[in-house]
Amino acid sequence: MSGSQTAQGFGADPLIALALAAAFTLLVALAWLALVRQRSRARHPASDVPAASDVGAAPPRKIVIFYSSIGHGHISAAQAIQEEIGRLAPGARVILQDIREFMHPLWRWVDERLYWFIAGNLPESFDALFHALQARGNRVPSLAWLSNDYPEDQVRAFLEAQAPDAILATHYGSAQVLGTLRERGLLAQVNIGWLHTDFFEGYFPRISKRIDRTFLAHPELEARWLAAGVAPDKVTTSGMPVRVAAADGRTREMALTALGLAPDAPTVLITSGKEGVGDYALVVESLARHHQGPLQIIAVCGANARQQALLNVLRMALQKRLPEPVALKVCGLVPHADLLAWMRAADLLITKAGGMTPAEAFAVGTPTILLDVVSGHERENAALFVRLGVAELADTLAQAGELAAAVLADPQRQAAMRHAQHAFHDSADLGRIARFALDPALPAPGMTPDFGAEHGSAVTDIDAALARLQAEAPCDIELLLSYSTAQTPQRVVLENPFGHIAIRVDNTVYSANYVAVPGHDPNLLQHVTLADYLYGVQPPSPSQVHTNTYGMAYGRETLGLRVAGVAAERKAAMVAEAHRIEDEFGQGRLLWDRSEFNCADVVVRILRAGGYDRSPPLGRRWLPVMPLDIFEEARQTCEEDASLYMELVAYRQIPGANAAYRFSRFPLSLGQPLRSVARALREAPQEPLEAAATKQLTGYFGDHQLYFEDLRGHGAGALADDPAHFSRVQRSLADALATDLRRLLAAQARRPLREIGRLGELDGAQDIRRLLERSLALARIATERADEVLQDRGARRMRALFTELVDGYGRIGAWHLRRQEIEAYLKRFQVFEAAVGREFPARHGARLARATTLRRSLRYGIRRLCRRVGGRHRPTGHGPDKGASQ
Repeated sequence: MSGSQTAQGFGADPLIALALAAAFTLLVALAWLALVRQRSRARHPASDVPAASDVGAAPPRKIVIFYSSIGHGHISAAQAIQEEIGRLAPGARVILQDIREFMHPLWRWVDERLYWFIAGNLPESFDALFHALQARGNRVPSLAWLSNDYPEDQVRAFLEAQAPDAILATHYGSAQVLGTLRERGLLAQVNIGWLHTDFFEGYFPRISKRIDRTFLAHPELEARWLAAGVAPDKVTTSGMPVRVAAADGRTREMALTALGLAPDAPTVLITSGKEGVGDYALVVESLARHHQGPLQIIAVCGANARQQALLNVLRMALQKRLPEPVALKVCGLVPHADLLAWMRAADLLITKAGGMTPAEAFAVGTPTILLDVVSGHERENAALFVRLGVAELADTLAQAGELAAAVLADPQRQAAMRHAQHAFHDSADLGRIARFALDPALPAPGMTPDFGAEHGSAVTDIDAALARLQAEAPCDIELLLSYSTAQTPQRVVLENPFGHIAIRVDNTVYSANYVAVPGHDPNLLQHVTLADYLYGVQPPSPSQVHTNTYGMAYGRETLGLRVAGVAAERKAAMVAEAHRIEDEFGQGRLLWDRSEFNCADVVVRILRAGGYDRSPPLGRRWLPVMPLDIFEEARQTCEEDASLYMELVAYRQIPGANAAYRFSRFPLSLGQPLRSVARALREAPQEPLEAAATKQLTGYFGDHQLYFEDLRGHGAGALADDPAHFSRVQRSLADALATDLRRLLAAQARRPLREIGRLGELDGAQDIRRLLERSLALARIATERADEVLQDRGARRMRALFTELVDGYGRIGAWHLRRQEIEAYLKRFQVFEAAVGREFPARHGARLARATTLRRSLRYGIRRLCRRVGGRHRPTGHGPDKGASQ
């Protein structure tokens, strides 16, 4: 139908046209109402949920629990919390999520194997890495600076899709990611809790300040958290979430009988985590040698198949040569319920000092011996356990058997340990974690709309924090370098990319007010207190711009160069210069100008009046004076003056502030073009100047309080009165690696013969190949370390020798081990090991002798292996080399 015909038809019957128009109008109105309701539903998804008054009960809660699969303890804790939540609220939905699933699959595979290799083979290096991480965590201005394996945006997307009512974490890494998201102003409407599954402090109180609640395993830890400045309402002692079934009279008999063991014989359980780290055979041999009378040993090797094979061979050997009956039951990876049943049935537990397994032993009252097989955090755990009397510590694996035999022979010693364990477990209350996750009345952690805004609410405890800073870092004058800031995120802040600088003399901050108008404003300079300059919300004079002329911390970062030792006459001269500037402004002879007289020019004049003047280089006289340049030049001047004491501090931007300007960037400088370009090109590089701050004042999202933090003075290690073996901790990574290298090289010289003797009928060629692989891995680690700690020439020499070593390793046959190829490789390894001795600093020599011993031992082991397998493998080769292969 043509357009003209349609019009004619409607015109022929006005009633039909009117009816169609009314119908069309009604359809449009209905569509509009539907669209409005859909948009309202999208903006307020909770409105679709029936109110509690409508259905008689609150809607079921949805809770996400993050754990880490790197160890069994984290998931065990998560499952225990899930079970407790289900008991208290059967309708609640709990989602368990492995935080490691957000890692790249390849890096996840490498990371886990690298972790267990270092933890199991390089204890001093692991310990040094642990303490280095803890020290760095205490020193960085923000935990967001620490390396992170879990992509924050992926975690955020997962949580947005799940939309939980509460979030829990049983691993510090996931809690740290959640805290970083919160610091960015995200996850503001959901409460975040974290269970710390170990027994040390480290830098972890800083994690607790960023989230809503931290659950700790013991009251002593809670006291440490409070001493570190964590608010009391953010920390709770919950104990470890262990779920152990109630005991009955048949538990021991049933558990041991099911294993084919006698219920009335002394029983020792050995377990060392999912990976079965440590030399079980050494512990078993020591225990069998020192214990008098019958003995039953249950050895749970986890996923360590090699450990299990060695113990099965040892089991047969023990049955042949020991006069007293020793029953050895060897198991692999077993259900957690079985492990708990055996733990309850055992008279003694020998285990590593993780967080969960010892706590489970304490809950069931099993005397415990701790193995020092994983250093770092587990040494810190052991320190607390020993101090509380809930366990004893074996300094070495060989000593573990002797110590265990002594405990088994001393009922009073066992009773004292059980008494301490009972007191330890009494502080546990798993329900505290579950009730936190289930409580709908907990306030949302977001900030009030006027927080940090002009004429709004300010942070609290400003005077107390500033007084603490003055007591810890007293000063006479202070230069204040504030970053640039914008109203929207910008890689380069177009409004003012160069930041701002001010100077404080005694209690007064002098800062150029770029919006001051002659005749309207009495001063060109601000004359304000440090509290108002950084944290004020009320304008000190008519012409002000919040976060640009006062209240700086609500919109930008500020670094403070605090200088003590300035003579009184110098300070008086600087104050007099500030008043001269005001007089010139009042007379109309001086105005603020971006190029000719900006904030940096003000500071230069005041510093020059006090005798602290550094003339700019000749090549920069045609450029405007830059705040960053003046700040760094003043720092250098103070460092060169022996009469002055200088300290760099940071006034961190207050998170969650609702100021108009709040997107802060490090200041650029026209006088430092390369540095400025690098800052502009990179998203968030870390500045050495920022990292040099030793103390800071900071806030945390959801918390109105201002905190003082010492970034240098807080230790992360065990207390000074902890067991003596903790004094052996190698805090230098270079020294620790050298110690591990020496120990491993010496151990490898003896290991093949010892293990071939244990393996009996097993093919010893596998062990020779494993030894070769380990030596190459060790050399690779030494080479990588050389790149970090040695000069270029030394590192190049190490890389060249390592390349030759890899070439020698590649010549060893994939299917047959030939003596000539192995000896050629060992010669290269001897050269490499000698180079390690020359390049790395050492306290002891004799590396060449150790390498020679290693080579001789391997050669002897290969000859023994030839004799052992000669009847089963026909030699290959011809002429003089006949019989040289295996």
